[in-house]
Amino acid sequence: MKPLETVLTEIEEQEQEVVYQPFRVTDLETAAEASRRIAYFDEKQKEIDSIIETQIAPFLAKIEKIKEWGVEAKKEFVEKQQFYSDQLEFYLREEVAKQVEAGKKPKKTISLPHGKISLKKQQPEFVKNDEELFSYAKSTGFIKVKESTDWVELKKKCSVYDGKLIDENGEVVPGVTVVERNEKFEIKLD
Repeated sequence: MKPLETVLTEIEEQEQEVVYQPFRVTDLETAAEASRRIAYFDEKQKEIDSIIETQIAPFLAKIEKIKEWGVEAKKEFVEKQQFYSDQLEFYLREEVAKQVEAGKKPKKTISLPHGKISLKKQQPEFVKNDEELFSYAKSTGFIKVKESTDWVELKKKCSVYDGKLIDENGEVVPGVTVVERNEKFEIKLD
């Protein structure tokens, strides 16, 4: 019978001798196995995503409830703020009207301790009916025509040779460099 130390040493040596070969796709069977493994890992990721969604759902509901509470809690202050804003606007418009009546150039800005209030001239808003407007613009010459290369048709009429695009007459098409690319690898899981 061998001593325990010798047996343990032999086991360690055997374990060190085992060389694990990395997985390689070498034939149809190993390709099928690689595809199966990819599908398995994809399924595991989907399971984790499902767990994440399940775990997040109660928090999302709580967050939504808190947001709704915040909107409701601020409602009183928003309404009061709007009331005072309306009062300031009314006051400023009255002051401007008084200045105009007195024949003075109206001062449309008032500085206050917590900010400024002012009346600013705005550009008019244009509400357009696009069909009627386009019809008018077309009849009076107010339309734009944008010129651009018909790339699809051009490419159909040309061929690629030595990194260049060649037209039907055998001339190199200027402004185009053809860069060949390797096939794109794609995996579609069922």
